[in-house]
Amino acid sequence: MKALEWIESKLHHARAPRLYCGGLAVRAYGGSRPLNDIDLFVPDAHFWPLVDALGAYIRKPALRQREAGWDLTYAQFVYDGIKIEIGSDDHPRIQDGMTGDWGVLDIDYAAAEQRTYAGCTIPLMARRQLIAYKRTLRRDVDLIDVSQIDR
Repeated sequence: MKALEWIESKLHHARAPRLYCGGLAVRAYGGSRPLNDIDLFVPDAHFWPLVDALGAYIRKPALRQREAGWDLTYAQFVYDGIKIEIGSDDHPRIQDGMTGDWGVLDIDYAAAEQRTYAGCTIPLMARRQLIAYKRTLRRDVDLIDVSQIDR
């Protein structure tokens, strides 16, 4: 997958810690739903320099957004027709799909699980953390993901 190889090369060059989550992590853990985009978090100190360096590929500017159960600072880039959403780890929050309450999403780089996906070895959000946040959000896509990777 060209987009994953591209963003990995940029992140490696910037020496940016990262944590892939969302559908790509689900796929790397064995899920089968189609991949819509590439989602990942980086430390806030690396986020802003990356936004500047990747400016030619930006589709959505870096802003604090509250949408679809998420409250975080992120930017969206497009490479080879694939959306890449990079979030800052500066206090991201998720909304409980049952209660509507907002809670902190802990981005734990130390707990990352290394997996190979599309020829790239990448750090994934730990399976248990991925399942926990998807269970909290409770969107239809999240419930599908949990059913595919909760073993």
